[in-house]
Amino acid sequence: MNEFDERQRKRRKYEREQENLQLIAQEKERIIKKVWLNFSILSLLVWILYGIIISSLKAEYFHLIVLISMSTQVLLFIIAILKRKKLRK
Repeated sequence: MNEFDERQRKRRKYEREQENLQLIAQEKERIIKKVWLNFSILSLLVWILYGIIISSLKAEYFHLIVLISMSTQVLLFIIAILKRKKLRK
């Protein structure tokens, strides 16, 4: 019986470790989804502001605002990718 109990104990320990690893993986996936959600919301905000600013400015600033909006979008995307990469480790 002692050998059987030892195997049962090892199996329960292995199952607990697997459950813990699964919970950690689920938490990381949830955080990664939150990162992408934040990126999407901020991107939408940038383009809404872009539309508001473009309609209120003179035509000579149009290219500057487009450049700033695109740069902001690229920066947000890079930040989201870096956060995702960090969380995947």
